[in-house]
Amino acid sequence: MSDISQHEGRITAALDRIAYSIENITPQPDQAATSQEPDPDLVEELEIERATNARLVASKAEGEAQIERLDTRVHRLTDRLETAELENTRLRNVIAALSQNNAALRDANAAHQGAASTADAGVSAQLADLQAARANDISQLDEILAELAPTLKEA
Repeated sequence: MSDISQHEGRITAALDRIAYSIENITPQPDQAATSQEPDPDLVEELEIERATNARLVASKAEGEAQIERLDTRVHRLTDRLETAELENTRLRNVIAALSQNNAALRDANAAHQGAASTADAGVSAQLADLQAARANDISQLDEILAELAPTLKEA
């Protein structure tokens, strides 16, 4: 039993030394504890970067929306231009037919086969048709320019 008493004394002495050391050791700043605390400068920089990223994402979305609007407008203007070209081709054909008719009337008048009033009526009809075609072209160009004006202002 003396061995047990001896071991017991040694263990008690070791525990006393450990308790004394724990009470007298000054606490050192724990490196792991300080690394877990966020650095205020880094947090501020992170927030600035997040805000910048959010603005860039919003700007990209706005840019894509604007591109979509412009693309839609270009398609619409292209369709209108194609329609105007078809109408202009039709008007050119009508004007060519009227010109041929007037040439025939002038030839008939020169041969004294037609009345002067007939030739005047044909020329008057051709002039009226040309004026109508010109007015149509001007109105179509005005419409196209009105559509393009906002796009040009954005650019």
